[in-house]
Amino acid sequence: MGRNTGENTGEDMKISQDMKTAQHQVRNQIQHLIEAALFVSTDPISVETLCDISGAEPGEVREIVDNLIIQYREKGSALEIRKIGEDHYVMQAMELFAVPLQDLVKPAVGQEVLKTLSLIALRQPVTQAEIVKARGYSTYAHIRELVSKDFIMAVPKGRTKMLTTTKKFADYFSFPSEITELKKEMARQLQAGYQEVSGD
Repeated sequence: MGRNTGENTGEDMKISQDMKTAQHQVRNQIQHLIEAALFVSTDPISVETLCDISGAEPGEVREIVDNLIIQYREKGSALEIRKIGEDHYVMQAMELFAVPLQDLVKPAVGQEVLKTLSLIALRQPVTQAEIVKARGYSTYAHIRELVSKDFIMAVPKGRTKMLTTTKKFADYFSFPSEITELKKEMARQLQAGYQEVSGD
């Protein structure tokens, strides 16, 4: 009887070990899927999308991405994973390498849309009518795109809309979240860029 008990215990331990190994393999596969998705995407990816890709639950996805953030930071990689807004993540080059690589990277929005976004950010809170007057009727399409990408909010106000940037905008472009500080930082960067171009 004792021998059978010992054999059963050994079999149980083997089964338990096999289950742990299988769980570890599944976890690794999920992590690889999430890491690959972040690597190939030029835009921030939502937790919901990462769940669809990996088949994992939101809590597990967040835990895996948080671990990846630490891993990339600790190994001194040229890449980093950043959280954008409440539930989006993006993999990008570290700031040190961003300038040399910027011409190779597909922008989140086109150049003309980016100009509209910059104007909104600098003038916010600003009405849609004011931006359209300054940038022309094509601005309506720009604003729709920026709202769909969650870079701005457009809140109805009378016959127009009041436009402001979002937390995602601040996170994505590395600006302060507070509007006054954001506008100061944008103005500082624009001034620095002007001085660099003019040679002053």
